[in-house]
Amino acid sequence: MPDVMANPHLAAWDASLAESARTARALTANLTPALQDRRPSWGGWSVGEIFEHLCITDGLYVAPLRTLLAVERGRPAPRLGDAWRPTIWGRLLLWSLNPSNTRPSPAPRKFMPGSTPRANVIDAWLAQVETDRALMREADGLDLRRLKLSSPAARLIRLNAGDAFAVMAVHTQRHLGQVRRTLDDAR
Repeated sequence: MPDVMANPHLAAWDASLAESARTARALTANLTPALQDRRPSWGGWSVGEIFEHLCITDGLYVAPLRTLLAVERGRPAPRLGDAWRPTIWGRLLLWSLNPSNTRPSPAPRKFMPGSTPRANVIDAWLAQVETDRALMREADGLDLRRLKLSSPAARLIRLNAGDAFAVMAVHTQRHLGQVRRTLDDAR
């Protein structure tokens, strides 16, 4: 697959995730286990829990997207296109996750991190980002509006593939801001 994506939306989301990975590496370069596990004074998640949450949420999109893309690529005439417009649910979800939206957005129970993040959670998240970006490259050229999947949060909510990819990028940006605030509070 080409290095440059034809779909401008996918290219932007891919660039956003690549930048988020660079930012996360910089923020956590000298992170001690104690600092990774420390919760902020306001009682939010620790840095490790934030990255665990990101692993869980993005991970729940991967299998449905892989299946969707494989089926579409296997069609004799896949639906092609580079346009994207969010569904109503996608628009609401993106609004709620936007880093500039300061309203709290409680995570659904299935997206909550456990009491202890997995070992090497930041490395696991960085690997998840690469999986997400590979899926974006695989989707390049397909009509993201026509490829539908259920939201991992609620099966009755239908999103298009573009919504799912946009959520991955925007959700990550929101939580990197939370990582910054948590680290600032701990130092």
